[in-house]
Amino acid sequence: MHKRWLLISALVLSGCWGVLAGCSSLTSTSPKGRWVEQEEVQQSIENGAIFPRHTYYYLGSIVAPDSFIAVDNRFQLRSRVWSKVAMSPERLAGWLQWYSQEMYGSCDYRAGRIYAPDGTPVGYWYSQNELNNVYMPQPGVIEVYRPHTVGQMVCGEERDSPFIGAE
Repeated sequence: MHKRWLLISALVLSGCWGVLAGCSSLTSTSPKGRWVEQEEVQQSIENGAIFPRHTYYYLGSIVAPDSFIAVDNRFQLRSRVWSKVAMSPERLAGWLQWYSQEMYGSCDYRAGRIYAPDGTPVGYWYSQNELNNVYMPQPGVIEVYRPHTVGQMVCGEERDSPFIGAE
């Protein structure tokens, strides 16, 4: 009877160890880049600058996206969340007009640069959410996740209210 419980305990523990090891493999082991806020980039975008030799992507509605990025054409974006868009001065002006009318309290729009792990600039970003994960799984390929605020929240979502539980 004692041997049987010992065997069952060993199997349960090894199963738990396997699950934990599997979960740890879900985190990216790719070199991590950076998503850095830069006021001069925000000023350029808000003055209508479109960055040459960059491909644009957005999150959300094409009419009023939540965020957008511009990735240097020397790099390929690997993503399941960003949608490619042909950027034009008219489209950017429309987005900026929308953004100027859509404020969520402390969720002001910000902008900055996206950097590869070695410090090479790979693009620009514009978003209400100032934090992000950026990875380079292989040379020339960049992964940019969905931007967020502290605690993995997203500006504008109901739970992002400073008054938790307030209706």
